[in-house]
Amino acid sequence: MVTTERRAVIRQLVSSRPVGTQEELLALLQKRHLATTQATLSRDLTAIGAFKERDEEGRLRYVLPDPLPAVAEQRLQRALRASQSQFDRQDRLLAIHTQPGAAQVVAATLRLLPLREVFIVLGDDAGVLLVCRSERGAQSTLQWLRALRDDRVFSS
Repeated sequence: MVTTERRAVIRQLVSSRPVGTQEELLALLQKRHLATTQATLSRDLTAIGAFKERDEEGRLRYVLPDPLPAVAEQRLQRALRASQSQFDRQDRLLAIHTQPGAAQVVAATLRLLPLREVFIVLGDDAGVLLVCRSERGAQSTLQWLRALRDDRVFSS
């Protein structure tokens, strides 16, 4: 099965029932004869923007972001590619280097997305600085940005 199809099934499963763990989700996928690894599932969940949130009973469940960010994410992907973006990370700081004039679009688009790990996005003409809430958050955001730029998010 192609990645985009598998991710569509994951979206449907997470949207249609409470799923609290990756193990639960792997079992649901196996029932549909979609064998995958935990590592691939983890990447898929990151790529589709799934995150854990407490339900009414206080249990953690995977949820999906609102659809509007999907449009912003596609716009960000185009901007990262067109600007030939490069990334650097130090501790909780992420820098996105772009061609002159392109960073403002990247920064504005990042601000439209519900990036829970990002405290603030600052941009000038040729660079964007993301201050993340933790080093781990900076690392996961960096991985997501690279995957988005390199087309490992929508069609890999």
